[in-house]
Amino acid sequence: MSQDSPTRSPILNVRGSKVGLGPFTQEYRQIYYMQYLQDPETAVHGSGNFRVISRVPEQQESNREVVFTVFELEGLTMIGESLLMEIDHQHQTASFGITIGNKDYWGKGYGSEASRLVLDYGFRFLNLYNISLITSSFNERAIRAYQKIGFKEIGRRRGAFLLGGQRYDDIYMDLLASDFEPPVPGWFSIQ
Repeated sequence: MSQDSPTRSPILNVRGSKVGLGPFTQEYRQIYYMQYLQDPETAVHGSGNFRVISRVPEQQESNREVVFTVFELEGLTMIGESLLMEIDHQHQTASFGITIGNKDYWGKGYGSEASRLVLDYGFRFLNLYNISLITSSFNERAIRAYQKIGFKEIGRRRGAFLLGGQRYDDIYMDLLASDFEPPVPGWFSIQ
């Protein structure tokens, strides 16, 4: 196991071919906030901003949010987190987010597979119909990955993101259950 993972084996609730998803426990929150989000490039691409923090924020349990730790399967290394938030069971909607905090895993398909697994969980187990996200126009790699998964741009908020004195658009995207292709056929089946 790497320095990004505690010494015991993680719980994996969902497995793909390259990544697994497990609970976002306090020990993984510590790595996420105190290591990953302290890197300006990772923070801006993942959470949309960079703030120096001195402690991990309190974890709020909510039935309106599901947060997963993302692990690469070969070494069971924590590489990021992904979540569904603002879950509205009545209207079957939620918002999606992902941060691959370990840069060694950028651009290699780990984030795309983790995204598909989380989205599949939302559509299959939470019975969601529409999952949306917001990203910034400078984050072209993420936009391409989201489009490849099936997200469609549904609007922009012009100049809503200020970074280094330059303004970028917020890009709003969504994905419908009927447009989604499951990531790994058979990762879950009832016998």
